[in-house]
Formats: sequence, structure tokens, C-alpha cells
Amino acid sequence: MSTENTAHELALDHMTVRFGGLTALDDVSLRVPSGRIVGVIGPNGAGKTTLFNVICGFVTPAAGEITLDGRAWRPRPHQLNRLGIARTLQGVGQFGGLTVLENVQVGARGHRSKGEKASRERQSEKDALEALDKCGVADYAHRLPGALPYATRKRVELARALASRPRILMLDEPAGGLDPEEIRWLAELIKGAGTTVLLVEHHMDLVMSVCDEILVLDFGKPIALGTPAEISADDKVTEAYLGAAA
Repeated sequence: MSTENTAHELALDHMTVRFGGLTALDDVSLRVPSGRIVGVIGPNGAGKTTLFNVICGFVTPAAGEITLDGRAWRPRPHQLNRLGIARTLQGVGQFGGLTVLENVQVGARGHRSKGEKASRERQSEKDALEALDKCGVADYAHRLPGALPYATRKRVELARALASRPRILMLDEPAGGLDPEEIRWLAELIKGAGTTVLLVEHHMDLVMSVCDEILVLDFGKPIALGTPAEISADDKVTEAYLGAAA
């Protein structure tokens, strides 16, 4: 499936990242078309999280360019929420001293920069409660996250990202620690998010069921790009995964 004629909200061109003598990303290019779900997969150490960190401004590439809405962009972490970009973490990064609702409001507040303060607070609470409900954890709104099961906290993490109403949702291993039923729920949530999604994930069934296009990395190098059907049939992808498991 070609996306050459599709509007790209986010694009990476010839991205290279080095940590000392290690090349973590080696000439990686990726297009993230508006409204599509794009997956990034590969064995451990392939460079998937590094790719996310470049997009979020936590890692500065040695070479390459990022464009947002067709214009060159140098990402800064503090700008992401304002630009409509939300990211979940591999684990759960909630504030232990805040309730679930207050944690999710942190995500909701970032895109509410106009209007009177009290009005913004009321709206951010409304956004947070809607996101918690969408993620099936509204009943835990006034609980502290540290007392909740891990899978529930993962849902809270998703709610916090969704509460900001992002136009680009970056999901970093969202299925980690979830059982098969919860992963099926997650697949439906991703497909129904109504936004552009960039997904890094190890659970191949999830990736294959939700993604429109998939980039495969191996030791920082792009080895395949295509639809789930094309990736499933690609010998280089099979070799990379079998080689990692051997």
C-alpha cells in the first residue's frame, strides 16, 4: 500500500541516531498519514523506542529531518501537548500522590490554554472523566493509582493520553501486562480512537489487527514497510524475529 499521495501529519526522513559507537537508528524514513494507524515493530534492541524518543525531542538525531504538517520541525518535549501529540509510556508513569482523575486531568489541561481558569478546570475535569469512561476505569476516578492492579493502571495511562484529545497518539507497548481479553479491548479502543496513531508493540496479533501500515526495524535498520499482509509474508521479517528468538 503506497501512501505517497496521502497528507502526512508527521514524517521522518533519513533519521540516524548514534549513542557513542552504537548506531541505534540507521537511515530510517517513515510517513504517518493523517487518520491512519502506523505500527513500528522489531526484535528487542531494534530501535523502536529510540524512534519515539526522537519524535518527542528526548533524543537528538545525528542526521535526518522531521516534518510536521509538511514543515520542518525540531521537536521539544514541552511543545508536544500543545501541538496535539500525546504519548503513553511502556510502563505506568502516574503521580502516586494524585488520584486517578487528577492524573488524567494533567493530560487534559495541556490542550486547554484559552478561557477563564475556573472554566478551563471544569472542562479539563469533564475531558478526564470522559476519557476514563472510554477506557472503562471511571469507577476508579477518586482512587490512588498505586493501589490499583497493573492492567487498570495501564488503562489510566491510556485515558490520560486520550484526555488531551490528541491528533497524533503515540502508543509505546500499550499491551504490556495485559491478558488476551484486555488486548482485544485495546484493539477496539485503538481502532475507535478517531485519530492518527503511531504504535510500537510486541504483540503481533494486536499490530496485525489494527495497523494500516507497518515499519519493521532490525538493529536500527528498516527492513520492511507495508500492509500487515505484506509484512506477514516478508521473509526478511520472519528471519529477523526467528534470529532474535534463536
